[in-house]
Amino acid sequence: MTATRRAVACYCGLLVLLCVALADGVRAEEERTLSGGWTRLPPYSYLGTLRGTPQWQGLDVELLFEISSRAGYWIDAPEIDWGEHVDEIRRGERDIAAHATPTPERETFAYFSIPYRTGTLVLIVPRGESGSLPATSDIELVESMKRADFRLGIDRHTAHPSEALREFIVDPANRQKIVPVQGRDLLNLLVAGHVDGCLTDRIVAANMIEAAGLDAFVEEHPVAIDEDLHLMFSKASVEPLTVQRFNDAIESVYEDGTYRRLNERYTLPILVRLTLKSNWFAAADIVGTAAFAMSGLLLAFRYNYDVFGALVLASLPAVGGGVIRDLITNRETLSVLASPIYIQIVLVLVIGGYATIRAAMAIRRSRLGSAALGLFEQRRSQVSMMVQVCDAIGLAAFTVTGVAVALGTGAHPLWLWGPILAAITAAGGGILRDVVRSDPDIPALKGQLYPEIAVVWGLVLSIYFEMSAHTLNADALALGVAVTFIGAFATRMLAIHFGLRSPRFSF
Repeated sequence: MTATRRAVACYCGLLVLLCVALADGVRAEEERTLSGGWTRLPPYSYLGTLRGTPQWQGLDVELLFEISSRAGYWIDAPEIDWGEHVDEIRRGERDIAAHATPTPERETFAYFSIPYRTGTLVLIVPRGESGSLPATSDIELVESMKRADFRLGIDRHTAHPSEALREFIVDPANRQKIVPVQGRDLLNLLVAGHVDGCLTDRIVAANMIEAAGLDAFVEEHPVAIDEDLHLMFSKASVEPLTVQRFNDAIESVYEDGTYRRLNERYTLPILVRLTLKSNWFAAADIVGTAAFAMSGLLLAFRYNYDVFGALVLASLPAVGGGVIRDLITNRETLSVLASPIYIQIVLVLVIGGYATIRAAMAIRRSRLGSAALGLFEQRRSQVSMMVQVCDAIGLAAFTVTGVAVALGTGAHPLWLWGPILAAITAAGGGILRDVVRSDPDIPALKGQLYPEIAVVWGLVLSIYFEMSAHTLNADALALGVAVTFIGAFATRMLAIHFGLRSPRFSF
C-alpha cells in the first residue's frame, strides 16, 4: 500500500505541476497577445476567403502579422470602424492599430512605431477638371481650392500628413466646403456631384475606380503627397519596450526583402494597371495589334489563302501570344476575352483588306488601276518600312504587357518570369502563325533579332520593379514603362537598319 500511495502522490504532484505549467503558458500567451482590428480598405486590408473560410488579407494584414510574429506577439484583429478603433486606443481598450499617421493630438494617448510603409495621398476629380486647379505643391493646391470655392470630400477619420491641407480642413471658414464621409463612400460622392473632388490614398482610389469601372469619368490631380505610415499603440495598455520590439521587427522586414516582396504582390499590379490604361499606351497597344494582324494578312495574300485562312493568320500574331501567356499563367479570364477591341481590329483589317484587294483586282486592267499599281510598286519599300515600324511598336507594347501580367499573377521570381512572359506575348503569336502555315524557316527562331529584344527589355523592367518596389509611385512606374517601351522600339529599329541578327548554331 505504501508503494501505491507513493505512486498516487507522485502522479498527483506531476498533474499539479502540469496544470501550473499550462496555466503559466496560457497567462504568457495572453500577455503576448495584442488586440487590434481591421477596416476594409483594399488592397491594404480586406476580408477574403482561403479554402472557403473568411480570412483577412492585404498588404497591411500580412505586414502586421509578419512584424508582430518577429516581435514575439500575436494580434487579435476583428473588423472595426477606424474612428471607433482610434477611440478605443485612446481609452486603452485596444492595443494596436496599423495605417496610422501621427498628429499632436494622437501623440497624447498613443506611441508610434517607426514608419512601416509609405503611402501617397491624391486628389481625385472628374476627368478633365485637373486644369481648373493649377498647382505644383500641396500649398498651391490649397490656394487653388480656395479660389475655386472647391467642395472637398475627405475620409472623416483620416489624419492628413500635409500641414497645409490640415489647416484648410479644420478652418471654420471652410466648414461648408468640407464633406467628411466613410472612405469607401468618397467615390460615390464625387460621381453623384456632391463634391468637386475627394482626397484619398492613391492605391485605394485606383482599386475603387477599377472595381467601379470609372476610369473614363475621373482622374488623378498631378499633385501627390507622400506620407509615412506607422503602427499606433495605446499608452494605457502597451509598454514602450513593446514598441521597441516592433521597431526592430520593422527594420528586419525591410532588411531581408519581405516588405519588398509583399509590396510587389499587392500594390505594384495596381500601379502597373494604372500605367497600362493611359491613353498613349492604349494607342500603342492597338497599333501593335493592328501591325501584327497586318503581317498575317499580307502572308495570306502572298500565299493565296482564303478569307478564313487570312483571319487565322491575322489573329495568331495579334492575340496568339497573349493567349499562350494567359494559359501558362492560368489567368481566370483571357485578355482577348476581356475586351473585344483586339478581335474587332483583326476583323476590320481582314474584311477591309479583302475588299481592297478585290477592288484593286477589278480595276487592274484600267489605266487608273495601272497607274495606282505602278505607284504602289514604287512605294513598296516605304510601305514595308511602315509595317516594320508598326511591328516594332507592337513588340515594345507587348514587352511591357508581358511583364505587367507577370506582376499581376504574382509570378516569382519576377526577374525570371517577366522576360519569359514578355517574349511569349511579343513573339509567341508570330511563331504559332508560322507553325500553322508549315513555314520551315520561322524568322523569330532562325536569326531575326526579335524575341531577344523582348527578353532583354523585359528583364530591365523586371529588375527595375524589383529594386524599386518599396519606393515606386505612379510617376516612377510610368517612367520605367516609358523607358522600356522606347528602348525596345529603338532597339528593334536599329536591328532592322543595321541588319543585326541573333547568334546562330551554323556559321
